Amino acid sequence: MNKKSVVINNDELENIQMPAFGFELLREVLIPDILGQDYPQMLYWAGKGLARKYPVSSLEELSNFFELAGWGNLVLLHNKKNELEFELSGELISIRFKKANEFTFQLEAGFIAEQLQMMNNHITETYEQVKKRASKVVFTVKWDQKDILEEAPLGKRNPR
Repeated sequence: MNKKSVVINNDELENIQMPAFGFELLREVLIPDILGQDYPQMLYWAGKGLARKYPVSSLEELSNFFELAGWGNLVLLHNKKNELEFELSGELISIRFKKANEFTFQLEAGFIAEQLQMMNNHITETYEQVKKRASKVVFTVKWDQKDILEEAPLGKRNPR
């Protein structure tokens, strides 16, 4: 990861253990309450913003980030010309499927979309498909070779 973009340094936090209850309380209760009914869409854009702050340069680094963030185990399933397919699994995801009827992985989807967009320089979108019985989420990442990402002129880009 590019150290200049890092807001929270993992080296300071890697030995601290946080109860999963706290993580899930924030993710599944507090954030939806604060953001309201549009929270899945807002989480997608929040994920894109996080990706800009924590850029990775490879699919391996992307998977490593997911592990460090506690989001689960991200594995590449398929790599096609204009499409990638990832599978996300993990203990917290399995528990979330057993306990809740409504859940979203749009934060992760937005994060993946922006990371791949920065890597391939094409407008990129990620779609989530929940596999509740298998306790997994499949992310399909798509881009069009004609949809090249154009750099904004200097001074016009939002520095977020």
